[in-house]
Amino acid sequence: MRRVIWYSIVVAITLVILILIWQFSVAIVLFALSLAVAASLRPSINYLAQKRNSRRLALGIVYFLLIVSILSFLFLIGQPLAQDLQRLTDDFVTGYERAILLWPIEGTLFQRTLAEQLPPSADLYEALTSPEGVPALEGIFGAAQDFFSLLGQIAIIIILSLYWSVDQLRFERLGLSLLPPAYHARALRVWRSVEAAVGAYLRSEVLQSVLAGLLLGMGFWLMGVSYPALFALWAAIARLIPWFGVVIATLPLLLIEIGNSPLVGLMAAIYTVGVLLLLKMVIEPKYFQRQQYSSLLIVTFVIILAESFGVIGVILAPLLTVALQTLFQQLYPNPLPGPSQEALTKIAELRKRLAEVRRQIQKPRPRQAAFVMDRLNYLMKRITEYVQEG
Repeated sequence: MRRVIWYSIVVAITLVILILIWQFSVAIVLFALSLAVAASLRPSINYLAQKRNSRRLALGIVYFLLIVSILSFLFLIGQPLAQDLQRLTDDFVTGYERAILLWPIEGTLFQRTLAEQLPPSADLYEALTSPEGVPALEGIFGAAQDFFSLLGQIAIIIILSLYWSVDQLRFERLGLSLLPPAYHARALRVWRSVEAAVGAYLRSEVLQSVLAGLLLGMGFWLMGVSYPALFALWAAIARLIPWFGVVIATLPLLLIEIGNSPLVGLMAAIYTVGVLLLLKMVIEPKYFQRQQYSSLLIVTFVIILAESFGVIGVILAPLLTVALQTLFQQLYPNPLPGPSQEALTKIAELRKRLAEVRRQIQKPRPRQAAFVMDRLNYLMKRITEYVQEG
């Protein structure tokens, strides 16, 4: 009976935790991202703290540079992105009217068939402005509202990460106080390992995405791509998805630009693939030393979290994968391989040679010879224990 009550309590507590996670999912996601941001900035903070002999000054410098970088990025990308969106809207209206007028006369069989199904321009505009078209307009304004909501969430993440960076040791002691003292050392080691892995991954991906956006934006602008800032931003976000990131970044660019200029569209697609592969195969292994993680698990979490949290979910999914995989590796490390037969043979030979040397040295042994023999016996004992432990 006592066991049934215990199981019932465990199930009830688990259900309550799941309900709380569901209810406060946005807050939990923001808090998790703030921990990742703090972990990614910690090496820079520690480096400056050693140079300046002041951790608070190092925190101020790093977070000031972070905020300035974000504001500079928004300032640089804001106007070109708004121009691209305006141009895309105008091109859609012009293209739609051209399709209505020209495709039934000069178009291919597919275009003529499609033109017959399209409503007239006046009917489309009337539908958008009518009560039935309110959801479409709400979707447009909702996208703008989501953008400002995203900026607010980024601000919350930065503020929370600053609090965590200032009181890291105090928060860690508070977390360790929930565990028995015997587990404190291992829990702290596991936590620090997970935090370092997540920070390294986030630092690598963010810097690579920024570099990809800059290179692609400048390249698209020089090639005369219709919407350089929009396609560069799209590629910088899409590259976060393993396996299919290159395809997702390239396919819209190719489909849209090839209709305007096949040569420009093909060149832009090849350039996009080249830049993303250069970052993945050359820049990342050379300048971003980090462990490789399960791509299948990352894609799975991207699909799950992107549906609920959008861009924030796409960013969080790889970090969650890194945290879980690192945690599993720390809790269940791979066993070391056993000694090879060659190593065992060499150890046996060394033991025989040591025994032969011991017999050759006559007693009473000189002090130096006795000291050397004692050290050799100790080292042989340690080697044997190490091999036996595997």
